[in-house]
Amino acid sequence: MKPFGRNSPVASVGVEWPVKLASTASIDAPVQAGAPWIVAMASVPKARVSADVAAVLNAIDGDRNPAQVAQYLGIPWTAADVMGIVRQLANTGIFDAGKQPSGSGKVQFRPPLTVQFTLFNPAPLLESIRPMASAMSGPKAAAAAVLLLLGGVAGAFIAGPSIGRVLSTPLPMQAYLFVAVAMFVSTLLHEFGHGLALTCCGGTPRRIGIMLFYLSPAFFCDVTDGWRLGSRKQRVFVALAGPLVHLGLGSFALSVHGFLPMSWLQDAVLLYGAICYAVAILNLFPFIKLDGYVALMSAVDVPHLRQKSLSVTGDFVSSHILGSLPKYRNYGWLAWFGFASFISGIGFMVVGYQRLVPVFLQLGIAGHVVVAAVLCLLLVMAGRAIVRFFSTAAGNGSPLWRRVLAALLGTLAITLLTAFIPVKPVTVAGYMYSEGVLEIVMPPEAGRTLQPGDEVVLQSQGMIFHEKRGMATIGDQPPSRSLAPLDTIVPIALEDNSLPVLAYSSNLTEDSKLAAAEPLPTSGRAEVTNQGHMSLGEWLWESLTHSMLWPGQTGSVSNHSESDDSTKGHS
Repeated sequence: MKPFGRNSPVASVGVEWPVKLASTASIDAPVQAGAPWIVAMASVPKARVSADVAAVLNAIDGDRNPAQVAQYLGIPWTAADVMGIVRQLANTGIFDAGKQPSGSGKVQFRPPLTVQFTLFNPAPLLESIRPMASAMSGPKAAAAAVLLLLGGVAGAFIAGPSIGRVLSTPLPMQAYLFVAVAMFVSTLLHEFGHGLALTCCGGTPRRIGIMLFYLSPAFFCDVTDGWRLGSRKQRVFVALAGPLVHLGLGSFALSVHGFLPMSWLQDAVLLYGAICYAVAILNLFPFIKLDGYVALMSAVDVPHLRQKSLSVTGDFVSSHILGSLPKYRNYGWLAWFGFASFISGIGFMVVGYQRLVPVFLQLGIAGHVVVAAVLCLLLVMAGRAIVRFFSTAAGNGSPLWRRVLAALLGTLAITLLTAFIPVKPVTVAGYMYSEGVLEIVMPPEAGRTLQPGDEVVLQSQGMIFHEKRGMATIGDQPPSRSLAPLDTIVPIALEDNSLPVLAYSSNLTEDSKLAAAEPLPTSGRAEVTNQGHMSLGEWLWESLTHSMLWPGQTGSVSNHSESDDSTKGHS
């Protein structure tokens, strides 16, 4: 029996007889000869077991006691054997405790930050197209895939600078709509790719749906049934089938974009192809629960690799810092993998949060509410993780004085970091430039004012990247009300479309004027760096107190220019 893979301690949990399997537990038979039986809870594999252990679990019906189960199974089973198996598997939650386990319905939570919404069971549909998919496999299909990939690479090479342009400059709304619809369909096909690969290998995809993955929406297909496959190569193939779908779609788009006439459609197809390639590469990252992680987990044949490695890393830290008794005899590479997974998880959340904050803060009070809600969620999760870490250490024999000392030292370190790390706040804004006049613009509800002398980096307003176009400084004049093109705030190119803003007079730096190889575009993105010196703690406090949600802050920014009632346009 392998509940968690090799070198894993199995908790001895007390069990009161008679016991029976929970309503959402299942004992799934192998798909192929030599493959393990799977103990699953709410369709999520919890342990791989042998055929003998599966026979014991199937014999437990809630009425028989251990001796009766052993008698039912016959020689050589004993009551002690039966009780030992039940104790080892009790911590998986597969036995009925009188409660419906969380995550067994349409909505399920997957740590650390994933919420899944089940839509339907894809198995009947995929089984119906399985013969066609099997007929299309083979050497000829592999050769066609290689040719398609080479065509995509050649198309990307021919596109050259055009790829950078579509990634870093505003595109028409219809281009973004095309890419959004295409990516929606592509992501769905990506998940069907996983399900179809599993079906062709003899498994059954359990469900398909949508999820919030590290604050981002995405589709998912539950292919955990792949653990019933006996071949590691097949499990790796199932995991990589999704990225291969995106790689194929991206290659097709990059291959055909050069044959399209120069228009928004050509730019949209090029942008779509580049994003497909990026999605395929990102999915191979092994330290987050993406397809690359599942492929690695299948290749090394360690179920729940991330969960186990994080447990090993936590045990290493707890035993060396908090003095708890170590549970693992040999940490090996799992400790390093767990550390990398921990850092990557934090990094993904921080990057996602940083990318969301500037966008939402420009949407007024509703955007501020979203940012505050997500921040509170992250803080609650961090607090729960810390409490769980110290509680586990206490249960493993960590002395109280070491836990108190570690908590005090950690608090002191955080306090010193917030007090002494220097920060220069950066505000995301936009700019307008016409007839030598430069203005930095912000929505009236942005919640932060710009100060004379603040440095400004003028950039292109792209969906993915922002190319540097020049440097400037905020002038001494107070801000005034104005109208600005939409692409000063969002990377969408629309004609005759403007929105109300606060405009700050600004001056191009002399170095920027001398270095300019081409005229500055009439509008774009701006990053304004405050020249005041403050610590990380002061910046956090200022960000909190200047938020529109802080008492007395609503409408404070828009009152800076009450003396100027006129609204001037921008040509």
